[in-house]
Amino acid sequence: MEKKPAEKKLWKSPDSPGLVSLNDLLLRLKQRAAAPLLFSRTPQGRWQPLVAREFYDRIRAIAAHLRHLGVGEGDRVGLLSENRPEWMLADFGCLALGAADVPIYPTLTPPQVAYILANSGARGVFVSSAAQAEKVRAEAAQLPQLEWIACFDAAPSAASGPPVISFAEFLSAPPWPEADFDARLAATPPERLATLIYTSGTTGQPKGVVLTHGNLCANLNVASLGFDYRAGDCRLSFLPLSHITERHLGYNDLLNEVEIYFAESFDRVPQNLLEVRPHNIVSVPRVYEKIALAVRAQAEGHGWMRRRLFHWARRAGAVVAGERLAGWPELPTAPKPPLHRRCRVWLADRLIYRKIRARLGGRVRICIAGGAPLGRELGEFLLSLGLVIYEGYGLTETSPVIAVNKPGACRMGSVGRPLPNVEVRFAADGELLVRGPSVCSGYYHLPEENAAAFEDGWFHTGDIGHLDADGFLFITDRKKDLIKTSGGKFIAPQPIEAKLKASPYIAEAVLVGDKRNFVSALIVPNFPALEAQARLAKLTWSGAEGLCALPEMQALIGAEIERINRDLARFETIKKFRLLPREFSLAGGEITPTLKVRRRTVETVYRDLIDSMYEAGPEPPHAGSAGHPRL
Repeated sequence: MEKKPAEKKLWKSPDSPGLVSLNDLLLRLKQRAAAPLLFSRTPQGRWQPLVAREFYDRIRAIAAHLRHLGVGEGDRVGLLSENRPEWMLADFGCLALGAADVPIYPTLTPPQVAYILANSGARGVFVSSAAQAEKVRAEAAQLPQLEWIACFDAAPSAASGPPVISFAEFLSAPPWPEADFDARLAATPPERLATLIYTSGTTGQPKGVVLTHGNLCANLNVASLGFDYRAGDCRLSFLPLSHITERHLGYNDLLNEVEIYFAESFDRVPQNLLEVRPHNIVSVPRVYEKIALAVRAQAEGHGWMRRRLFHWARRAGAVVAGERLAGWPELPTAPKPPLHRRCRVWLADRLIYRKIRARLGGRVRICIAGGAPLGRELGEFLLSLGLVIYEGYGLTETSPVIAVNKPGACRMGSVGRPLPNVEVRFAADGELLVRGPSVCSGYYHLPEENAAAFEDGWFHTGDIGHLDADGFLFITDRKKDLIKTSGGKFIAPQPIEAKLKASPYIAEAVLVGDKRNFVSALIVPNFPALEAQARLAKLTWSGAEGLCALPEMQALIGAEIERINRDLARFETIKKFRLLPREFSLAGGEITPTLKVRRRTVETVYRDLIDSMYEAGPEPPHAGSAGHPRL
């Protein structure tokens, strides 16, 4: 099955902004003069703006200093930092010069950082702090090609290893003459390498994805069409800029005159949302899951009258779900619900919905989810409470957006229609293949990987999916994640895991059972919801392990699993489960920096616990017991 694009192999579309290179974007920003672009929190607690002209002038100085250090066109420069304005300044400084930057997650260990710097051949690296500089210096012996380290914060002394340069030196360098600089920006060809992004991956060593200016701009030119971005809107940036999604969002915001506020940290996101009050939110599903879990826990923890009011509001929202997906009330042309339904929604909004929006700052208009499957149950739950989550889909290799739902063109459970300059088709086993100007040329110095992933211009995504009759794309699962039971049945775990996570008592779920005779589940409970139920039952316990071990909590989760099993094929049903007494964490290695579960790591960490579920035959889900990791 194949979807033909409206226009083929175009660097720009006639109804798009028409960027040819990212340096075109910088030239446009220069014209905005005193308009604020980026905001960061000062130690005094103020949100400090960086305006367009200052942004442009700082980049001129950075590019000039990079040239002074001998960095030239095609060279690679590392970028190891948390989200902050300096990240984007360094990024554009490299792009303006013609160098390619290499983003590195700030949570990586020194050996992981060294691997990326060595593999990319980076000549220098920007770092955020002395702690990040120390990661690089600790592996200096493995990095003979690295010539310098530039530190955004106060530069530490360099007793050994490459010299450490203060970022202030870059900013105080004599800037590139403006006319010459602008001419260089305007002459940037679309085929020039812009960045090497190393995929975080859920298995194996990261791979450097080769992305050109043309790849990134082909995506920027069409991905935002159909969304109501308004000059002066703002967005809170909290996904890592090292990841392609947040990187794309930053460019998209600059292109559409949306102000970017950098969250102080991921832990501070809830507070920063209340302060910034963003109009647009783009997040991985885990953040929306936490919102839904908190809302459910709050509703269940109150008295019967509050619970009845909450469920009435949900029903009122559910009956206008079709109109919301069609664009009501944002699109004037969208069909309106009958007056009596609109009145019910108005009342539900005053009593319930706006309190939920208040968790996101109170004025959000656009909510987009990407990076992992949203889950139909989660999307429908939030939709019934007045929040339309526009789910999208893409990969680092596709710059990143392949498809996205939009106002007036949204179908629950799908990831939207493919972009107009992206072709899609499916292999015999259902794997999605894509082709278009936003698809990368390959992986850096990995010919065997390239031969396996690219075929006649088509990129093998590794995802299983299909198109419906109206051209909406549905992604079923990752091809490598499919569970094959010992009886030869294939099971897609992600849709079942999404059903489990729709429970108010389950925060995370991982299905296991590959080459086994039945499927089991590792469950991370929603601890606040379980604690609320335990208190209502007047139970006593000690810590998370004690809570998970309570027979009543085992029975509660078992009942949730039995409810979900009723809608599954017999071979898909979960026969056993174990409760985990802690959430998956980045430090523990169970999730990636973009909050995706590392399935293989989870299976390794909890190997003994998983094996214990298969020591005897299958049993009903209510017989599951609390599990503890092997320490």
